[in-house]
Amino acid sequence: MRSWLRRRDDRDWRDVELLALDFETTTGEPREAEPLSVGWVTVRHGRVHLADAGYRLVAHDGHLPRAALPIHGLLPTDLSGGGSLDDVADRLREVARDRVVVAHGAWIERALLGRLGVGHTGVVDTMAIVRRLDERDGGAPRAASLNATARRFGVTPLRAHHAFGDALTTALLLVVLATRLERARGRCPVDDLLRLGRT
Repeated sequence: MRSWLRRRDDRDWRDVELLALDFETTTGEPREAEPLSVGWVTVRHGRVHLADAGYRLVAHDGHLPRAALPIHGLLPTDLSGGGSLDDVADRLREVARDRVVVAHGAWIERALLGRLGVGHTGVVDTMAIVRRLDERDGGAPRAASLNATARRFGVTPLRAHHAFGDALTTALLLVVLATRLERARGRCPVDDLLRLGRT
């Protein structure tokens, strides 16, 4: 079901399965980005679960933009052993089904999931949550990168610009943010996360 057609979800965030997801891509432009790797981590019952986490490289036969290489560090030799885009998309359809997807700066993830035909029950952007919380508190804008945001909320970031490291950092950040919302409001329904985390 497309996120703009979804029904209201008043379930507590601890009662749903969330999937923190990160793509490393050929460019930061969502319309042109091609996936090079993807990592995911499940948040279940308010805790990060690594048992069903995953990481996949995506085979890429085309030219890799030189400007992107220093960011994600993936070389053609790394990607030569990756799975086909169809196989990776099939795996993502399995892991994202019936789950709320969580990403930090989710425009790339939202675009690629749509392009790959990966269904989900909504997308929560942790960057958007933090921005909206800062606006409500009257605070000045702060550094929005995943690592800077994670440190600000007491989360030690893992390897930056690595799809699995960023997915795990995002999962840990989401748990902190949802727990803070829960303490401030008495509970944190999924709708609050989807509303605050809308990009």
